[in-house]
Amino acid sequence: MNIKQGGFCMSFLKQGSLLRVLAISTLLFGQVSLLAAQEIALSSVNLNALSGDNLQLTFEMTGNVAKPKVFHTDNPAKIVLDFPGVKSALKKKKNIINAGGINSYIAVQADGRLRVVINLVKLVNYDVKVQGKRVIVALHSSGRIVRDSHEKLTKKTLNQFAALIPEQAINKIDFRRGKKGEGHLLIFLSNPNTVVNTQEKSGKIELTFLNTELPQAYAKKMDVLDFATPVSIIEAKKVGTKVKVLITPVNKDFGYSTFQTDGLLTVEVRAITTAEEEEKRKKKFPYSGERLSLNFQDIEIRSVLQVLAVFTDLNIVASDAVTGNITLRMNDVPWDQALDLILKSKGLAKRESGNVILVAPTAEILKLEEEELESQKVAKRLEPLKTEYIQINYAKAENFRNILFGVSSIGADGCSVTSGSGNNNSRGGSGGGSSSGGIGGIGGIGGIGGIGGGSSSGGGGGNRGINGQNNQQNSLLSDRGTAIVDSRTNTLIVKDTAIVQEEVRMMIDKLDRQVRQVLIEARIVIAEEGFAQELGVKFGAAYVGENGSVGATTGSNPNNGTPGDIVSPVLSNLAVANPYGALGMTLASGANYVLNLEISALQDQRKAEFVSNPKVLTSDRCRASIEQGQQIPFQTVSQNGTQTQFKDASIILEVTPQITPSGSVIMDLYITKDSRGDPTPDGLAINTRQVTASVRVEDGETIVLGGVYEADTVDIVNSVPWFADLPIVGWMFRKTTKSDFKKELLVFITPKITKDSLKMR
Repeated sequence: MNIKQGGFCMSFLKQGSLLRVLAISTLLFGQVSLLAAQEIALSSVNLNALSGDNLQLTFEMTGNVAKPKVFHTDNPAKIVLDFPGVKSALKKKKNIINAGGINSYIAVQADGRLRVVINLVKLVNYDVKVQGKRVIVALHSSGRIVRDSHEKLTKKTLNQFAALIPEQAINKIDFRRGKKGEGHLLIFLSNPNTVVNTQEKSGKIELTFLNTELPQAYAKKMDVLDFATPVSIIEAKKVGTKVKVLITPVNKDFGYSTFQTDGLLTVEVRAITTAEEEEKRKKKFPYSGERLSLNFQDIEIRSVLQVLAVFTDLNIVASDAVTGNITLRMNDVPWDQALDLILKSKGLAKRESGNVILVAPTAEILKLEEEELESQKVAKRLEPLKTEYIQINYAKAENFRNILFGVSSIGADGCSVTSGSGNNNSRGGSGGGSSSGGIGGIGGIGGIGGIGGGSSSGGGGGNRGINGQNNQQNSLLSDRGTAIVDSRTNTLIVKDTAIVQEEVRMMIDKLDRQVRQVLIEARIVIAEEGFAQELGVKFGAAYVGENGSVGATTGSNPNNGTPGDIVSPVLSNLAVANPYGALGMTLASGANYVLNLEISALQDQRKAEFVSNPKVLTSDRCRASIEQGQQIPFQTVSQNGTQTQFKDASIILEVTPQITPSGSVIMDLYITKDSRGDPTPDGLAINTRQVTASVRVEDGETIVLGGVYEADTVDIVNSVPWFADLPIVGWMFRKTTKSDFKKELLVFITPKITKDSLKMR
C-alpha cells in the first residue's frame, strides 16, 4: 500500500486480501468458541524452594492458558497476575504462606477474569513463565529491584553470616550429559544444609559455598567440551574460607537451574529455546511493535502522528503546542521505537491510557500532571471523613496507634513491634518535647498530646494531640486523620478518609499476626565423683605402779599402793581425725610397763548428680526469664547494731529467641545456677555458675552450650622423721591420706517451635 502526499511517500509492510482476513477471522472465532466451551480454572498453588534462597510459586490450571497480564507495586510490595477467562477452584480466597519473603496470596474472580495478588515482604526480581497448564512465578530474593546495590548487599550479607555457618565439605564433583543434551554438574555435599549462593556474572555461572572445604583432587579446571553440552569449562577453587565453582558456557545463549536432593546439588545448564531467546531479546530491546518503514521530507509532525495512528489503530491526541516539520528516513523499525525517536527529536513526550496516546511538549505534560496531583490533594482535603473501629487481636492497640503516627513502638514486655522516628516521652524518656495532660503524650517529632485535654510540643511541633490533627511527616494518616485507643476492648479507633482507611486496614492485616512461640528447655547437670582413703596409727607407752600389801599383823592398816606415773601416753599420734573404725591392741607388757597401739582408718566414696531443668515459653523476639531459688540469711554488724540480710541463690534462665525463615532458632541466653557454699568467718559463701551465649539451633535439636571440668587429686603422707624409715616398724610412725574428686558442669539447650495447639506442661 502506497500513500503519497506533497513530497513524501510511505509503504506499509502489511498486505492481504479480504478473503484471507475472513478466513482468519473465522478460524479465530472457532478457537475462541472452543476455549469458551472449555472452562479453565485454577486448581492449586504450590510453593517450591530453589537454590540461593529463591522461591517458585506454581499455579496449576485445568487447561492450557496464555501468559497473564502482570504488574507490580512497590509500596505495598505486591505482584498482580490477571488471567482472562479463568475461574478459581481454590477452597479459600486468601492463603497465608509466611515463608521466604512471601506473606500470602489472594485469588479473586471478577469481570470475567481471575486476579491473583501475591503479597511480599519486599519487592524483588521475578519472572513469570507459562508451561502448558502451569504458570510459574520465580522470585529471586538474592537480588533487589535496585540493581546498583546488589553487589554490595550480597557481600555484606555473606560477611555478616559466614561466621554463623558450621564447617562443611564438598566430597565429590562430577559432570554428566543429560538426555536432551543439557549439562549436569553434580556436587556431593557432606552436609545437606550447606549454604550456597548462585549468581550469573560476566557470562559465567558462579557458585559460592561458605565455610566449606574442598579436597585437593577437585581443586582444578576441567575441560568438558567433549561431552557436547552447553558447558565448556568447570573450575573449582578455594578462596579463603569459601569454595567457588565457575561454570563457563560455550556461548552466552544459555539457561540454567539448580536443585538439591539431600546432599546432592545439581546444576543444569541448557541451551535456551527459541521462545526463551525471544524473551531474553525483548528484555534487552524493549520495543515490540509491528515494524514499518518511513521516508519523509519536511513533513508536519502532526501528519506523521496521524499516519502512525492509522497504522497502529490507536487514538493519538496531540496538543495545540505540537507544531513544526520533520525529515526522517526509517527502514524496518518497530512503530513504538519510531514514535519515541520522533517525539524525542522535537522535545515532546507521551502518556498512554488504554488505547489512547496523548502527545504534548514535555513541560506541558509535567504541568498537567502537577495540576492533576494538586486537584487530587484538593479532593482529598474535601473528602469526607469516616470512622473505623478496628479490633486488634494479637498485639496491643497502643502499638498500632504509635505506628500510625510514625513513632517507634515497643511492647511493654520488651518485644519490638516496629521502628520509626520520634521518641516516646510518656515513659519519662527525653524526646526533645514535653507533654502534659491526663495521660502523658509522646514528644519528639510533634509529640502526641495527653488524652485528658493536655497539650504537647515537640522538636518538630505541629501535633495537637491524639484527639487533634496529625501533621507528622512520617505518619500514615492524613493531615485531618486521628487515631485513639480503647484499652478495655483493645480496639483502635481511626477517623480518616476512605483511601487512608483502606491503607490502615491493609497494614493491620499484615502486621496483626499470631506470633509463633518457642519453648526453651535448659538442662544444667552437675556431676560429682570422689574417693578418699586415710590410714593412721597412734602408738604410746605407760608405767604401772606396785600394789600395796594386804593382811599384816593385827592393828596394822592395809597399804594398797599407788599407780605408777605415765612415761609417754603417745609416742606417735598420727591417727585419723574422724575415723569410721579403730583397732587397739597391746604390743608388749612387763611388770610395770605397757606398749599400746591403735590403728584407725577411713574410706569415703561419693557419686552425685544434680540436674536442674528450667523451661520457659515465649513469643518470637520476646525476652523471657524464669527464676527459682532461695534467699540465704546472714548477719552484718554496723553502727545500728546487728542486722539480718539475705543473699539470693537461684536458678535463672533468660532468653530472647528469634525464629529464622529456615525454621531454626537464634537465641540470646543467660543462664545462672547459684548454690549455698561453705561458711566463712565473714559470712556464707555462694557458689556461682553462669553462661552467657548467642547460638543458632535447629528446631527440636539439643546443643551443649559449654562445660567446666574440675579434678582434684591429693596424696599426703604424714610421718615421724627417722622412725618412719625404720624397716618393719616404720609404718607405725606414718599416716597416709589419698583422695580423688572430680566435678563436671554441663549446660544443654533445646528449643522447640510450638504449634498452635501445643501447650506448655
